Amino acid sequence: MKEKVILRLLAFLASFFFLSCEEILLEDDISEEEIILVAPQDNAQFNTTTVNLNWEAVQYAKKYHIQIAKPNFDAPSQILVDTEVTTLSYTAQLNIGTYQWRVQAISGSTSTLYKTRTITIANNSNFQDNVVMLTSPVNNFITKTPTQNLTWQSVIGATNYQLQIYDNTNTIVTNQNLNATNFNYSFPDGSFTWRVRASNGSENTLYSSNSILVDTTVPNIPTLISPANSSTSGTSVVFTWSRTNISGSTEYDKIYIYKNVSLTDLHSETQATSGYNTTLTPGTYYWFVKGFDVAGNEGNRSSVYTLIIN
Repeated sequence: MKEKVILRLLAFLASFFFLSCEEILLEDDISEEEIILVAPQDNAQFNTTTVNLNWEAVQYAKKYHIQIAKPNFDAPSQILVDTEVTTLSYTAQLNIGTYQWRVQAISGSTSTLYKTRTITIANNSNFQDNVVMLTSPVNNFITKTPTQNLTWQSVIGATNYQLQIYDNTNTIVTNQNLNATNFNYSFPDGSFTWRVRASNGSENTLYSSNSILVDTTVPNIPTLISPANSSTSGTSVVFTWSRTNISGSTEYDKIYIYKNVSLTDLHSETQATSGYNTTLTPGTYYWFVKGFDVAGNEGNRSSVYTLIIN
């Protein structure tokens, strides 16, 4: 008995090792690829504390590892940034001083070598050229939660921030002068743009802006059309229904098909549009449709229809 257990364990480990190796072989090896840094150039100097780092895409790379060290990676006093991103740029706020930044591309278990450059923040005399980095909510955020904590990164040298919120008619609905880097706001339903600029008392940065769509309204209840309630059908069935969309976030439907009248034995749950075609084996089924939206609202279900498949 003990030998059988050991043999089974060895077989499992062998299959796991085979699958792991197969996955590695299927990965695109990028270890020989070279990542190309675009900007800023090596030894560039800045008169602002905002630095936007850019690099070119590496084919098959899934993400990029970026690090920023002060003053360099050979003898760092600080590693200020150590993160992975899927974009081809990264914006950082850095105090006056000298830094090195480096990037490598990553694809599964393989990666490129790092490419490194040096930059210097000489001063912050061009304060107006700094950029306010909005943190959350992200741009084009869609939500059913009205109250949002709007947050952004601090700008070195800033004494205050101007926050403005516009509705979809470009009307300002709030205008705040803040010392903090966040602001709680309760949005009504609709589309809005919120933007922030930094000030040092004499100069202002440009505004940075994000959009948000707030939708708290649940979709309408669908009306079932066919097959008619308690009807009989062949194994190929086309389900149809109607529902009037409500303005706001994008809406969609799901059709639920059950095998019992108590709706506990689920046969299928499918996101679909009216005219949904499927094949069912002979038996009795119970089906209904619900509306949803991308903001996260879930509508009430339709009536439940019975369908007999011959």
